[in-house]
Amino acid sequence: MSSYVMYCRAQAAECARRVKLASSPEIAASHRSLGLRWLRLAEKAQAAPFGRTSKPEPAARAARA
Repeated sequence: MSSYVMYCRAQAAECARRVKLASSPEIAASHRSLGLRWLRLAEKAQAAPFGRTSKPEPAARAARA
């Protein structure tokens, strides 16, 4: 597991902690949403080989050739 995946998961865990400490339902919902975004980033990073999340654009490949 990459350090970035671990970082994303740690951020998600911190958001979950803040949900429990939130002083209002709106703040709790905001932290819950942010935590889910961090988890999606972790999943995306873990699934992508070599840290790439998308294929290079054709212009970028042509410039390297």
